[in-house]
Amino acid sequence: MHPRSPNTLPQTLAPVFVSHGSPMLVARQSTPAFDFLHRELPDHLIGATAILIVSAHWQAPVPTLSTAAHQETIHDFYGFPDALYQLHYDVTGAPDLARNIAAQMGAATDDRRGLDHGAWMPMMLARPQADIPVFQLSMIENGSPADHFALGKKLRNLRDMGVLVIGSGAMTHNLRALDQNDGPNTDPWAEEFCQWMVNAASQHDIENLLSYRSKAPHARMAHPYDDHLMPFYVALGAANPHYDCKTLHHSIEFGNLAMTALRFYDPVPSSKARFL
Repeated sequence: MHPRSPNTLPQTLAPVFVSHGSPMLVARQSTPAFDFLHRELPDHLIGATAILIVSAHWQAPVPTLSTAAHQETIHDFYGFPDALYQLHYDVTGAPDLARNIAAQMGAATDDRRGLDHGAWMPMMLARPQADIPVFQLSMIENGSPADHFALGKKLRNLRDMGVLVIGSGAMTHNLRALDQNDGPNTDPWAEEFCQWMVNAASQHDIENLLSYRSKAPHARMAHPYDDHLMPFYVALGAANPHYDCKTLHHSIEFGNLAMTALRFYDPVPSSKARFL
């Protein structure tokens, strides 16, 4: 990885949303999404002393933080090559920090929960040396976009503790509609849905984002179920209310699986404001 110049590096611990894709992503090393997670996402971890990930693959009746000292690698997928089940991301958790955060936000804790593939896959690619503590916050079982946006708001002060918030899900996620041959064609509905989501986020159209099911084009095609989009709302809620939404990556695999990644940067103060 070639280091970037200082003026292109993230200046704050602004929250990030990534699409983690299929477990096969770690084996399919020729894709644009693999290249982004492996070569570019590392730049967006700079400055973090710990990482809190909200993955689409952990739901609990109430928000729950993993407080295990060692984060077990959970292979929560079936029918894939044996080599994927041999992968392990040997990273520590941050038990004291996680318990402190849980107390502040009124969340439950779980000292046995490890990292599911929505958490360890992007981290294994972006930070293979596993030298930043990682822990998870569950989604709310059957929670709405508004519920997860409100959950994200409770994480806004984590940057003051050196914690980077990452939402890991998928911008589109319709497994039945995938082109298993991964041909060159992209389904127009997937691009239209992604464009609507990014535009609404860039314009701070929170009201319509929270009602994406009825507002966004092809919403039910893009997400037959809500789960993989909910981490986006947690990252959005964790952002500065005046955030500047930037697309870090966008590509589509298997015809309609969008691998979009966004970051909700703090607004850049005007030169006049700096001297007030």
